[in-house]
Amino acid sequence: MKRNALLIGAFVLFALAMMVAGVLWLSGNTLFKKQVEAMIYYKGNVSGLYVGAPVTFRGVTVGQVEEIGIYVDRDTLKAMVPVRIRLQPDALRLKRAGADSALDLPTLVQRGLRARLVAQSFVTGQKSIELDFVPNTPSTLVSDGSGKPEIPALAERFGALIDQVADLPLRDTVQEVRDTVKELRGTLTAVQRTLDATQAVLTGASNEVAQTGRDSRATLQAATDAVREVQKSTTATLAAIQQLSDETRGTVAAARPELQRTLVGAREAAESARVAMNRVSELTAPNASLRGDLDAAMRDLSQAARGLRDWSELLEEKPNAVIFGNKRE
Repeated sequence: MKRNALLIGAFVLFALAMMVAGVLWLSGNTLFKKQVEAMIYYKGNVSGLYVGAPVTFRGVTVGQVEEIGIYVDRDTLKAMVPVRIRLQPDALRLKRAGADSALDLPTLVQRGLRARLVAQSFVTGQKSIELDFVPNTPSTLVSDGSGKPEIPALAERFGALIDQVADLPLRDTVQEVRDTVKELRGTLTAVQRTLDATQAVLTGASNEVAQTGRDSRATLQAATDAVREVQKSTTATLAAIQQLSDETRGTVAAARPELQRTLVGAREAAESARVAMNRVSELTAPNASLRGDLDAAMRDLSQAARGLRDWSELLEEKPNAVIFGNKRE
């Protein structure tokens, strides 16, 4: 009996030890570590944020969301969503020269630590909280008397864009798109009809073009034949011209000595004529001795010509003057 009680007690103690070990393992050894809690207040929609969502700093998980609530102002009915997060001091440490310092959230907030909602997945719509230093941004704090440090919240990166899209007149836009599509469908129908008519015209024109092509082909064939005949005639003519050129070249080559002799004789005759002209110029000069003789001879010739003219006139008047003398009545 005592033996059974001892076994049962040992089993209970072992089970308790296993439970404690499991709790320690599941808690990640955080039961004995000091946790840092902080508050974040969102004035907008936090749809997609859930308890247990990770809190990250530049992609590294440094904590998680512990609680999500809602505050409503009784007078203004303005709502605010307080989110309590738990940070792990070991995951987020401040390095100083020589040693690490404790996590001082108020100091970090003064230096630009901010919280922003980011999308974990566009498919599920779940969101998480991302911490980062964003200096020169407004830090409006909400004091609720809880005594927990507060991290200012920033608007989502695409929040303004989403708000603008939400304000767009989507119904009117969709209706306009539908009307545009209807008009486009009518335009496409008219274009299709025009294309069909154009195709019919092109079919008729293609037949005419084909006939024109056949006629043009026949004309080109006739022109080709004519060009060939002209080419043959031109070839024969060029051959005759070449032969004539060769014969002319041979004739010129054979007559070259005779031509040279003729040119030499012509040159000598020209030289003799030049000499004769020089002699004539010398003889007919005003101061030449032969000039007076020539002048006297010319005067004698003039008198002789005058006597011949008188004699011819006398013969015309009296043809018998040759027999009876030149006495005039």
